[in-house]
Amino acid sequence: MLFTFNKLFFKSLLLLVSLGLCWGTGFSIAKFAMESGVTPLGYSFWQSFGPAVFILLVTLLKEKKFPKFTFHHLLFYFICGLLGIVLPNITMYFSATHVPSGILGLIVNTSPIITYVLSIFFLLEKFSINRFLGIIIGFFGLVVLFYPKLTDFVDFSWMLFALLTPFFLASCTIFMVKLRPVHASSLALSAGMLLASSMMIAPITFITGNFHIIKFPIDLPNFFIIIEIILSSIGYVIFFELLKIAGPVYYSLVGCIVAMVGLFWGYIIFNETLNLTEWISIVLIVFSIYLVSMQKQKEHRIQSDAFN
Repeated sequence: MLFTFNKLFFKSLLLLVSLGLCWGTGFSIAKFAMESGVTPLGYSFWQSFGPAVFILLVTLLKEKKFPKFTFHHLLFYFICGLLGIVLPNITMYFSATHVPSGILGLIVNTSPIITYVLSIFFLLEKFSINRFLGIIIGFFGLVVLFYPKLTDFVDFSWMLFALLTPFFLASCTIFMVKLRPVHASSLALSAGMLLASSMMIAPITFITGNFHIIKFPIDLPNFFIIIEIILSSIGYVIFFELLKIAGPVYYSLVGCIVAMVGLFWGYIIFNETLNLTEWISIVLIVFSIYLVSMQKQKEHRIQSDAFN
């Protein structure tokens, strides 16, 4: 029994760290691609279409059938694709060239806090003092982060624009919980969502002339685009496996790992340094995510004990 617990614990931890590395590295890769001349729309297209093909193949191999395409399922795919992929990808990639990757990673990973606020509003969560304190601390952390930029409207406006990304992600989470189709696997729903997002962003990308052609031989920017497609695809597979063996509560801790990975790559690749004010903001935001996540883990443990 102890061996089984330890094995499950280390597997969950490995998946959590791996997922954080995949998603956290994406912020720095996006920044590098944008600075190398790849347009946000062109980059967004490949980060939808590439994983869509990969996840669809995984779905066919594992489940031996295509995702369902009823009206209810199609509506779910397209709304989730819009809120969970198209809009947050566009806002994040447009922000990537104006906001340091480490700070962008932290802003994007305030989504658990925003998710909790929306959960209270839509009656999906009960009020908790720990979560409430986490939200207040997280909000204060954002104020500390934005305050030095108030005199520089360009920087402040792009950081504020970047906040749309976690808002869209949180909205998608709420929608998925409330209106998820029954008897549908997460893998199939993800494949459908990625295909829908590709169909939405493809016309915009081509009409505006932002389609990015991956040419051979592969140069460095295109190489990183392919690397990010692979990382995103692996991330989706890890995401579903982590949810399966550890549940959504444990998965919510990935935001902390992603934030730290974003800071690490920002320092290694872009030589980004943080001043004291930004370090204070980082500590407050990470601590707020910790409070929200740990309270959910505590409630999950209490519920598990009640059933045992």
